[in-house]
Amino acid sequence: MNKFVFVAAAAILLAACDNKPTPVVVTPPPTPSPPVVVTPAPDASADAAKAAADKAADAAKDASSSAKSSAMDAKDSANKATDAAKDAKK
Repeated sequence: MNKFVFVAAAAILLAACDNKPTPVVVTPPPTPSPPVVVTPAPDASADAAKAAADKAADAAKDASSSAKSSAMDAKDSANKATDAAKDAKK
C-alpha cells in the first residue's frame, strides 16, 4: 500500500509540473526628471568681477571729481589773468 500512495503522490506531483508558471510582468519605475536649479550656486569669478567693476567705478568717480576740480582751478586762473590784463590796460 505504501508503494501505491507513493506512486499516486508522484503522479500528482508530475501532473502539476506540466503547468506553465504564470508570467511575471515587471514594470520599471519611470525615469525621474532631471534636477532643477532654484537659485544659482555662488560663483567666485562673478564675485571677483563685481568687485573689480565696483573698484573701476570708484576710480572713475575719483578721476571725474579730480578733473572737475582741476577744470575749476584752471577757470579761476584764467579769470584772474583776464582781470589782471584789464587792470594793466587802465
